[in-house]
Amino acid sequence: MDIGYLLRILARRKWLIIFAMLAAAVATFLLIGRKPERFKATVIMSTGIVNYKGLNSNNDDAFVQQYQVENAFSNLIEFIRSRSSVKLLTISMLRHDLLAEDDEDGRPFRRANKSLSNFTDDERQTLLEELQKVNLDSINDPSFSQQFDYLLDKIARAYGYDNDAILRGLLVKRRTATDYLGIEMTTESPRLSQYMANEFVNRFMIYYQNLSVREKRKKVDFLTDLAARRKHTVDSITEIRFAYLRTRGLPSIGKQSEDLITQISNFERDRELASSKRDAAEASVRKIDDYMNRRGSSDAGETRARIIDKTDTDEQLARVRELTQKSIAAGGKDPDIEEELAEAKQQLQEAIQKSARTIGKPKEKDESKRTREDLYKERVSADLNRIDAEKTVSQLNGKIAVLKSRLSSIVVDDEYSSSLAVSEERAREEFNKVNAQLIDARLDLSKQESPLSIVENAQLPEWPEPDRRVLLSLFAAVVAGTLTTIAIFLLAYMDGSMHSPELFKRYTGNLPLLGAVSTVPLQGLNLGQVFSTNGEMPKYTHFRESLRKIRTLLLQNEDDHVFLVVSLKGQEGKTFTMHALAYSLAANHKRVLMLDTNFKTPLPEDYTDRPTQSSAILNKTIRENNLAKVFQLKTPLGGAGKKQKVDIIGNHGLQKSPSEVLEPTQFRQFLTDLREHYDYIFLESASLNEYSDAQELVPFVDKVIAVFNARSVIKPADKDSLDYLRNMGDKFAGAVLTEVDTRNLN
Repeated sequence: MDIGYLLRILARRKWLIIFAMLAAAVATFLLIGRKPERFKATVIMSTGIVNYKGLNSNNDDAFVQQYQVENAFSNLIEFIRSRSSVKLLTISMLRHDLLAEDDEDGRPFRRANKSLSNFTDDERQTLLEELQKVNLDSINDPSFSQQFDYLLDKIARAYGYDNDAILRGLLVKRRTATDYLGIEMTTESPRLSQYMANEFVNRFMIYYQNLSVREKRKKVDFLTDLAARRKHTVDSITEIRFAYLRTRGLPSIGKQSEDLITQISNFERDRELASSKRDAAEASVRKIDDYMNRRGSSDAGETRARIIDKTDTDEQLARVRELTQKSIAAGGKDPDIEEELAEAKQQLQEAIQKSARTIGKPKEKDESKRTREDLYKERVSADLNRIDAEKTVSQLNGKIAVLKSRLSSIVVDDEYSSSLAVSEERAREEFNKVNAQLIDARLDLSKQESPLSIVENAQLPEWPEPDRRVLLSLFAAVVAGTLTTIAIFLLAYMDGSMHSPELFKRYTGNLPLLGAVSTVPLQGLNLGQVFSTNGEMPKYTHFRESLRKIRTLLLQNEDDHVFLVVSLKGQEGKTFTMHALAYSLAANHKRVLMLDTNFKTPLPEDYTDRPTQSSAILNKTIRENNLAKVFQLKTPLGGAGKKQKVDIIGNHGLQKSPSEVLEPTQFRQFLTDLREHYDYIFLESASLNEYSDAQELVPFVDKVIAVFNARSVIKPADKDSLDYLRNMGDKFAGAVLTEVDTRNLN
């Protein structure tokens, strides 16, 4: 399909396109004029996306960062417009309006339109009670029941706060290449637009912040609970341990055990000193007794020596006692005292041994009496020391036994207390570990800041949004014109009919074309008058001239006089074309006969027998060739009588093919006889696609003319018939395209 043909179609349909454009423009202008005014409020919000990404066009990954930024903005915009975010605004607006309706001084933004969604007062009250329980600032996701969601959607639709209604007035877009988002809310009221825009952004920022820190909050809550449980465990073990110690009278087992061991060590050292003293005293008593038994006296020198030795022994013993008390007081941990004590004990031992050696020495005779007394006193003193030492040893043994018994009991208590202490220490370590994690989690949570912030709150709109009536009307006109043009193009493209000679050649594979006949009104059409007029009928000019061109082509070959008019299918206009060609030749002073050989569709009853100038000859010829049962003379009703130059022979309508009705020699003779009276004879046959009549009549004619209708469509079923016409060669005179629009002839 060529562009010129399409342009011609548009030119013919220009008034349709113009009407569609005008109708669309007027309708748009009127509809926009009836729409209520709309007011827009805008909130500018900083997202922090660009700041976090740190764009730098000099970096190698600048494109990747730019893509990430754009993707982040797209994700945020989709999240802002998500159903969960819009639902927060729905809840807030419904709660505001429902409470305002119940308040006498309240001013709800909207009233319910029950034509959109009808609900009962009970449902309204139930929803209001549920809405008052909702905490929109909670860190948890709003969790609602099915009944609540159903009532919320139902009543929100009546107030115009449902998800679809809000999204129709909500526009979220990035402001050029900045870090800001513009959130626009458009409603029928300036006050409502401002309130909804600010309320939506505030609710969304809280919701967004809660979602961003939700996991960290959950971690802090979990660690807080875990730390509390660990602390309770530590306190429980500590309480059990101290309760046990209190019941046993042991405030501190470890310290008391250590004190007992120190006391036992000190007592054992005292016992060793007392034992040494006791042994020394016993030796002194034995030596004194032995000396006194063997010798009666001793000199004063020995006595003085013994007294000196005894005095020395007493001094050494006193020194040992003093150092022993100091050692006990120091707990045996002072090395200097311990060294002096050991030295004192050594000197005491040497003094005792020296004293023992002087006991057996002889004394002077004149001093024997005094020496005995001294020895007796010394023996008594030594014996007293022995007795004192024995008592000391006995007391110390008792104390040591008591302390060791008590120490063995404490060891048993200490084992249980130690196990509790180990458990307490382990629990305390676990508590300290969890507490450290809790501190880190709280620090992490405290550092979490929302990247979103409001740069500019929505202001009260002063003027309604421009309706752009003229611009939208022009746009509607352009769209309507474009759609109409496209529709015309599509219809023309999808139309496979042969509207013009160019399309005929394309669809038929360049089949030879005699000419195209324009369409004319058939009512009251008189073909004889059309060709006999002298320009008085201008509406038939194209029709008449197109037939004259075809006539000229037919007259060029003087040897062709018998023509067969065929078509691929029925209702293509064979009969009308044959009549038009016949009257065209008759106007050129030719006598023409139309022989109806279309036995399947004979001429209608409009044609009847009437006398003409050739009636007698035609009837005679029919009878002489024994074809009276096949053909009959027909004359158009209202014909020209004897002046008529076009005659018609019709048939009786036989459901047989020509070869079954006509004997070849006889029919050929019949045509020869008719040629003596007529210049041209036109035969008509049934359609090529359905019948074989045309193939059987072709041997009897000089040329074949195929008739095509401009409204017909060439289909695959027509392929064989087209191939048949092409294969005729010179016998095929060409095709005639009928009912062509005059505008498609040029």
